[in-house]
Amino acid sequence: MSYQPTNKMRFKLNLVILPLFLAFTGWIIVSLFNTSITENNKYQALANENQFKSTIVKANRGSIYDTNGKILAQSAMVYSICVNPKKIYDQQQSELKNSDVDTESGIPESQRMINAAATILSEELAVTYDFAVKKLTTNGADSKWALIAKSIEKPVYDKIMTRAEEDNLGDLIFSEPDTKRYYPQAELAASVIGFTNFDGDGVYGVESYYNEYLKGVDGKIISARDGYGNEMPYKNDKMYESQDGNSVYLTIDMTLQYYVEKYLQQQVQAHAPAERACAIMMNAKTGAVYAMATVPGYDLNDKNSIYDKNAAAFLSGIVDEEEYSEQYAAKREQQWKNKAITELYFPGSVFKVITGSSALEEKVIDLNSSFDCGQVYQVADVQMHCWASYSHGMQDFTTAMTNSCNPAFIQIGQRLGKDKFFEYFKAFGFTEKTGIDLPGEADSIYANTSEKGPVELASSSFGQTNKVTPIQMITAYAAVINGGYLVTPYVVSKIVDPNGNIVKTTEPSVKRQVISEETSAQMREVLENVVVAKDGSNAYIKGYDIGGKSGTSQKLDDPEWAIYQNQYVSSYCAFAPADDPEIIMLVMVDEPTAADQNGALMYYGSVVAVPAVANTLKEALPYLGYYPEYTQAELDALGVTLPSVENESVSIAKETLESQGLQVTVIGEGEKVMAQVPIRGSQVPRNGKVILYTEEGYKTEYTTVPNIIGRSLSEVNTILTNANLNFKVGDGASNQAGAVAYSQNYAEGDEVPVGTIIEVIFVTKDQG
Repeated sequence: MSYQPTNKMRFKLNLVILPLFLAFTGWIIVSLFNTSITENNKYQALANENQFKSTIVKANRGSIYDTNGKILAQSAMVYSICVNPKKIYDQQQSELKNSDVDTESGIPESQRMINAAATILSEELAVTYDFAVKKLTTNGADSKWALIAKSIEKPVYDKIMTRAEEDNLGDLIFSEPDTKRYYPQAELAASVIGFTNFDGDGVYGVESYYNEYLKGVDGKIISARDGYGNEMPYKNDKMYESQDGNSVYLTIDMTLQYYVEKYLQQQVQAHAPAERACAIMMNAKTGAVYAMATVPGYDLNDKNSIYDKNAAAFLSGIVDEEEYSEQYAAKREQQWKNKAITELYFPGSVFKVITGSSALEEKVIDLNSSFDCGQVYQVADVQMHCWASYSHGMQDFTTAMTNSCNPAFIQIGQRLGKDKFFEYFKAFGFTEKTGIDLPGEADSIYANTSEKGPVELASSSFGQTNKVTPIQMITAYAAVINGGYLVTPYVVSKIVDPNGNIVKTTEPSVKRQVISEETSAQMREVLENVVVAKDGSNAYIKGYDIGGKSGTSQKLDDPEWAIYQNQYVSSYCAFAPADDPEIIMLVMVDEPTAADQNGALMYYGSVVAVPAVANTLKEALPYLGYYPEYTQAELDALGVTLPSVENESVSIAKETLESQGLQVTVIGEGEKVMAQVPIRGSQVPRNGKVILYTEEGYKTEYTTVPNIIGRSLSEVNTILTNANLNFKVGDGASNQAGAVAYSQNYAEGDEVPVGTIIEVIFVTKDQG
């Protein structure tokens, strides 16, 4: 007998099943609600991700220009060259199913495509044929993309794509657009400009500081695709245009930058600093930076190579891979840094302009105040020495500044007192960053009032206690001579959008007036006297009124070690014109290691740093519209501008030249002058020699240039005269007691025509 459930049993079963059914139905309803309403955006995004393809359209990064519109950095379109392995795979699968797909030559179409593509890629790119084949035939079942090469420029890209089309390769070879950053000036101003990383973002320098302005906004193209990932027509395709970056115009003038780097490089080669050198040239009134350099530098287009020869030699001696990697990273990081703003140094005697102007402003001294130098000065229980090995005796303020006398400035600091000293130290900006628009500016290290005892005050007064950045030092120095105004230095003058509209401009910014116009005028006069005193210092340039002060500081972070190691910093800061300064320039050479002809270390700021400033200003001032105005004494020193006497009779030529106080030597028996040495337009010293050749087919007589470095003025004159060479005194300290020849325009051993002009620059070895 079959079992039949009763109605009562059915009712009980329904009581169990119905709630479960209702719960399940409710769950479905809630899930559908969440999916379609609450989490609609989430699932819509997932659907769009599968259904739509988004292609990034890269924005062009803005360019960087110098103040005259010369390109310093620009971006150009480049391409990543790729291949589609799946196209080869699909063709091969088709050939397995169809025996009639071979070409007339008997080669399968897939193999023809591989051969053709690999040939094109290996011939046009720096890849091998086998490499290209491997990329074309690996992971074909799964991959439509394999990278062959990046950053390919348009001419090569065009050639590849044209050949691919001619060989009927369809989209087997394809490209993805990108941009590449170019630096046309290579090493020039590298530490200011900076560079970009692989993602196109700025690293270091202006590229980093103004990255948000330069980088632009990428666009995108959104298109539909089918279930196989292929693009298909879609009426709602959208394109979001990219917005190119803004362009940046610097205050840097590439001509001035070139002068600065050229002459700084000469000093680096001559004195081999262990810790590089830097220079800054800026407008003393506005803070606009005209040039800023770190040497040795690096090529922005090849930033990963080590350009410092000493650093490269050091790395070449490291065998251990891990140690090499660490040291290489450190050396590379160092060469990328802008020494002028990121590194600290003891400013030495250059700082005396701060101490002096502060004391004048507080009227604790005046120009006639007297200061005694006995070579050694006792402060508390410490004996402090003047840089000179002799006593300067009693001096007024200008003489003390000219002599760069340490005991005198200790006395000036004592009269000022530690509270006022620190008040002005702070007012001149040494306790804060300058605010220059470059990344990585360092904080100074200084002793505040509570930390400054008599000894610290004394050493601070001549620049040996506090460590500052070069940009802080030149900015404070500018305030001393520009009327007393502390300005904010800057390197960007304006930012312009792709349509030429000005987005941002930089206006000169005065933080505060530190000293009065009267005190500033007094300091300009004092510092001009430092340059012209004793008929010219090492920085003296004929025809120009220059003011300046040198500095030689010892690295005293560890006094005993520093003394043993002879670690010094040489610096010089000058300005022009002296009566109304427009240009100010600072050079700092960190740890010079070269010796003079007697084996003594050359580390004085007056010798190591001054020539870079003087030579730069000599070229920069005329470029900026400041032309020399010679005194009669300077005109006499310039000598005679040699006229042309070629094709003149010998008698007339001799009469012309001798009437101008020149000595004439005639070589040959001819009646007319065929050639002359020196040539027309040369500046020949009065009583100098002119050689006249009078026969056709004449043979020029030569002589060997002697080495006169380290010799006195009279010794140089005798040596060059005996060598039948003309001697011209260059700018510098030729008339100062103890001046010696520092450089000559022809090197020892050069063979030059008899009568050639040898220009010699003289310097004195003053430490201050």
